[in-house]
Amino acid sequence: EDQKEDLGQEVSKKRPRETPNYFVSIPITDDQILDRIEDVQELIFTKEPDLLRALLPVQTMHLTIIVAHLGTEEEVKKAVLALKQSKTKVEAILHGKDLNMTFHGIGQFNNQVIYVKMSEEDQKTLSRIAEAVEQCFNEMNLDISGSKDFKPHLTFLKLSKAPRLKRRGFRKICSDLYKEYEDSYFGTEVFSQIDLCAMRKKKQESGYYYCECSINVGCSGMEESKEQ
Repeated sequence: EDQKEDLGQEVSKKRPRETPNYFVSIPITDDQILDRIEDVQELIFTKEPDLLRALLPVQTMHLTIIVAHLGTEEEVKKAVLALKQSKTKVEAILHGKDLNMTFHGIGQFNNQVIYVKMSEEDQKTLSRIAEAVEQCFNEMNLDISGSKDFKPHLTFLKLSKAPRLKRRGFRKICSDLYKEYEDSYFGTEVFSQIDLCAMRKKKQESGYYYCECSINVGCSGMEESKEQ
């Protein structure tokens, strides 16, 4: 009970935090970016074969905007609606222009998560877009309390995916494993889509997450606006 008090009143209205089972994300599908990521992963694997299980398949590459706990079908429907409603706000931020997301260099969180960095300039617009999406989810009163502050990063290696390594004392990933690419240019993705994905449902044939809903945004997203 005390803990609830500390967290402020907004949490006391909600049930205790549940583990997120959905996320809203921007898919990264540019071939050049994915090829470069595979090159880095291969290099890391050559130097440290044990890390194979910690590498994320390039078919799943995405930037996470928020994570959500959707406990019922009803909440999933509300989340689909929230994402669709965010489209107008996102379009207003883009002003009919394409947003090019440039990826350059490699970063890490705590030597446990390794990711491709996104240029600071592009991050500003993307942060506003993330805020707009978050606002729509909050207005629907959905539980996105598991979301961290938005910091666009393209994760391609996660130590937590290989729990056995941790048990064997493999606790951090040394930057020597990827230093050749630490300041490399990876490519540019034109922002055109936002997805609501399920973490625990079977992935699609393509290897990408199961999508409850996708919205197309920006100029490039316009031609092929699709509803699922």
